[in-house]
Amino acid sequence: MITQVLKKSRKFFSQQQTNIFSAAFTIALAMLGSAILGILRDRFLYARFYAQNPGQLDAYNAAFKLPDVLFQLLITGSLSAAFIPVLSQLLDHNPKKANQVTSTVFNWLIVMFLFLAVIIFIFAQPFSKIITADIGEEQVSLIASLTRLLLIAQFFLLISNLLTGIIHAHQRFILPALSPIVYNLGIIAGIIFLSDHFGIYGPTLGVILGSFLHFAIQIPLIYKLKFSFKPFLFNVFDRDIKKIIRLLIPRNLSLIVSELEEIIIIYWATFMGKGMLSLFYLAQHLSQLPIRLLGSAVGQAILPAFAHEQNKNGSRALKNLITKVLLQTTYLVLPICSLFLVLRIPLVRLAFGAKEFPWEATLLTGKTLAILTMAIFCQTINEILRRSFYALSDTKTALRVDSSATFFNLAFMSILVLKSNWGILVLATGISLSNFIRLFLFLLMLKKKIGLDINRKIIFSITEMGIFAIAASLSTWGGMRVLDKFIFNTSRVIPLIGLTATATLIGIGTYVFLSYLFKINEFYQFLNLTKRALSKSAKI
Repeated sequence: MITQVLKKSRKFFSQQQTNIFSAAFTIALAMLGSAILGILRDRFLYARFYAQNPGQLDAYNAAFKLPDVLFQLLITGSLSAAFIPVLSQLLDHNPKKANQVTSTVFNWLIVMFLFLAVIIFIFAQPFSKIITADIGEEQVSLIASLTRLLLIAQFFLLISNLLTGIIHAHQRFILPALSPIVYNLGIIAGIIFLSDHFGIYGPTLGVILGSFLHFAIQIPLIYKLKFSFKPFLFNVFDRDIKKIIRLLIPRNLSLIVSELEEIIIIYWATFMGKGMLSLFYLAQHLSQLPIRLLGSAVGQAILPAFAHEQNKNGSRALKNLITKVLLQTTYLVLPICSLFLVLRIPLVRLAFGAKEFPWEATLLTGKTLAILTMAIFCQTINEILRRSFYALSDTKTALRVDSSATFFNLAFMSILVLKSNWGILVLATGISLSNFIRLFLFLLMLKKKIGLDINRKIIFSITEMGIFAIAASLSTWGGMRVLDKFIFNTSRVIPLIGLTATATLIGIGTYVFLSYLFKINEFYQFLNLTKRALSKSAKI
């Protein structure tokens, strides 16, 4: 019996998923689990440190930036823009060559990471001083010390994400989707068990533990896929390696621009006073939940599918697939935007409203979340549109679009921080506006590139979904007001959960009912997908 269960479990975790939204659903489900753990992680972290020493919490958040820059440049750019599209093509035509190219990419990225990590380790103190405002030498030294420790975590994440890229290229998504879950469990363990003894270093040690677990969980599937690693292969003159480098350069330039934006946000947030960076990150973490669950999940699933479609059937088929995915994603993301906007204060209270978290901080975080919510739709769709260009082996267009939007945001933030008293609301407004610009430019460039046409039928469908989302938000707001006044005492956590859950069900019920009433195609597509998923899980 146990042997049979283990055999079925291995089959389940290693099965291939070629349907985009089946794969996206798997990733989104795991991301939901990770997101819930992420909220618990932040709640424990802020309850432990925000009231006692917000400066230390700011230092912890700022310390991630330099290791993150390293990770973004070496991994995010190489995997999404260059490695996976090339590897997908090789797996279709030459699996043996795919192993050689993968080993070469592995070796070069590890060498570059070690070289750059040594530089950051040595110069962590002056680098930390550059990215923050005048916060004092003691806090700068703390940021530098935490940064050096986080470089260890980034090494494990580097290897782990390379393994994820290989597994995704083989269109297997279940096991890698569990990696962020064990990562957050490691951090939570560090907060709970190490903070009393090591202070803010406790969560940092938890990050190292979580990153190791992120890596270790994927090793069995890599072994099953028979990936043969060649540690001394550095052939940069190979045609496919040259193609990866050619695709990688514009993508990394785009990431440099994006990371510059993040560094400026850190600078201005620390300029505004202690705790402001931490509050901004709280609102940003909440707003990123639907983007991760939809944009990133669908984006991870569609990149191999987009690449396969382009390789086999050409731009016309790719255009049709992009249109279909955009409509399906829009159908899902619009009601989430409306719910986040209405339920922003209950969400902030549930996520971070421990006794040690002040009410004024809750209100400011809620206002910031409301502004960031305006851009959830754009950011989610942008994740998909960006990968459309990667599937076309075009990273230069994404660079131009991202650079234009980012430079607008930098100018906007720099002017308004000095000229207004909006505080961190300026940072949220700049992010939202720049993502609207990014969406418009991506659509314009795709129309020029492959003739993507947002015709009347598509506009009508999106408008219809938007009206239903507004109706959902109104019903959610009305339900929340009635429930708050007559049924739930929201001064306590359990009734607050009841109010939020009930109001959410009212909003979702309204959206689903209108979709059924007006026979929205995407509603029936997801209904059929859900039925197939339930049927398949029942067989397993």
